[in-house]
Amino acid sequence: MIVIKKIYYIIEFIVFYIFKLVQSNLFIAYDILTPKLHTVPDIVKVPIILKSDLGLLLFSNLVSMTPGSLSIDMNKEKTILEVHVLYNKDKEKVLKEIGSIQSKINYLIT
Repeated sequence: MIVIKKIYYIIEFIVFYIFKLVQSNLFIAYDILTPKLHTVPDIVKVPIILKSDLGLLLFSNLVSMTPGSLSIDMNKEKTILEVHVLYNKDKEKVLKEIGSIQSKINYLIT
């Protein structure tokens, strides 16, 4: 039963991440093709809920692979990740989106 649950979480995560990846790529393409830029660049400090090094590695890499965001730095205690985002019109929404990636990774790792 545990194996089936893990497989379900892996498939759910892959579908979720591919959807977010395509969505962000389309938004950046739209932004490039329109005459006015919609970027609001900012550095956001994201609280980290992941405890394992594998989870942190996966999380920081996936955040950096998403167009418009880049992992910059992590504090020594591994509790805060600084992320540069291109579209920070609503900080709470950005934190919620990044937090959803963390929670899905947390299900995969544990």
